[in-house]
Amino acid sequence: MSKLHMIDTYWAIIIPAFAFPMGLFLMKQFMEGLPTSLIEAAKIDGATEWTVFSKIVMPNVKPAWLTLIIFSVQALWNNKASTVIYSEEMKTLPFAMQQIQAGGIARTGEAAAVLVVLMIVPIAIFIFSESQILETMASSGLKD
Repeated sequence: MSKLHMIDTYWAIIIPAFAFPMGLFLMKQFMEGLPTSLIEAAKIDGATEWTVFSKIVMPNVKPAWLTLIIFSVQALWNNKASTVIYSEEMKTLPFAMQQIQAGGIARTGEAAAVLVVLMIVPIAIFIFSESQILETMASSGLKD
């Protein structure tokens, strides 16, 4: 990050998230579960590789994308980034929570308030994406 001049930038937190190995494995496993007859039928109908990918494969792997987004946002949201963010105004909320908890029992009210704020974003993302995950899984009931 130092050689890329990304110290004290939010890109230092965001860019490493693209190398999330669980995401690659999750998408690979989910795409292998797609019926080959669906892809073959599209090719017989004259669809190009890009059309098959964008119109058939990607809509069918929407639950995997949403699951990956939930895991990635949760990992990024809980990242302290203490190794790449040094300036106080750019510190993340988990780092602030750690500092508040270090204050001892006298700062339990502040710690509880920060904890509520830390919990709101992952819960909201899950609530908004849960209905889409269930809808996509219900509407893509294909059998070989």
